[in-house]
Amino acid sequence: MDLATAPTAILFKQWRGGDGASGQAMAQRFSDWYYAITTCRLGDEIGTEPLRRACVRFQQGILGVTTAADLTDWAHGVLMEEVRMAGGRIAGGDFANQLTGGRSPSELIVSACTPSNIAELRLLAAAYDSSLPLDQVKADAERMGGYPLAVLQARLALKRALRDRAQVTFSEVPDSPNLDLAPLPLYEAGRMEKEADETGFEKWMLSDMKLCKDIAEFGVFAQALRAGALRARAAASAGARSSGATLAPRPVDAPTLDGEDDGPSTAAKLGIPLALLAVAGLGLFLVVGAGLLYFFVL
Repeated sequence: MDLATAPTAILFKQWRGGDGASGQAMAQRFSDWYYAITTCRLGDEIGTEPLRRACVRFQQGILGVTTAADLTDWAHGVLMEEVRMAGGRIAGGDFANQLTGGRSPSELIVSACTPSNIAELRLLAAAYDSSLPLDQVKADAERMGGYPLAVLQARLALKRALRDRAQVTFSEVPDSPNLDLAPLPLYEAGRMEKEADETGFEKWMLSDMKLCKDIAEFGVFAQALRAGALRARAAASAGARSSGATLAPRPVDAPTLDGEDDGPSTAAKLGIPLALLAVAGLGLFLVVGAGLLYFFVL
């Protein structure tokens, strides 16, 4: 069985049965999932400490979870308590990281604008601007191919432009937008109408690690869009850039788990000091290293 694609419930059951490799794969999955959610809701700067605390609590509490059916709800609840204590979803900002090469995400977004994609990026700017009515976004999208397809296409167009014009090394740039991901821009923009919808989407993310990777690596750009990175460009006649929030470079390399041969996780590639969870089996858990969390079964 390919542990990277095995259902989380299967990994959990195999870990409970003493399979250390399944436990490590499960822990990495939850770690990357936690990172995708915190970087979207809180950004890297504010989200690092809640992420670390949630990983510690995961490590301390998972032995008390006895059924796979309870695992996702329990793990999500742990993280949401930490997110709420950190103040909840932020309004956006301009936060550089390793993926941006220490460059301002807002400036990279503006540099990605071309005459060929400006209409799409204007739609994206409106979609991520919570001060604008969603009905207006839907009306604009309908004129460009329909909602939500046009917004998904605009998001993909920006990722391609950032890759091709700014050399941002995204790993998830599909050939075409996936309509199954229709809620994605709403989630990143903080525009979902009900908390239950947001919670449901986040729990669904755990079943799709490519989606988690996409959200994680696009996180700083989603934050910049929400802070108004394209607002001035979208207005066209204004001619002034949005200054954004204070630049906060975080070029810190995070190690991968010993023995892994699949390359670094998304968080490691982005240079985030992620609390990696390495479950080697069922037994005693130890916390090792300065700020990095590992699970080992002795």
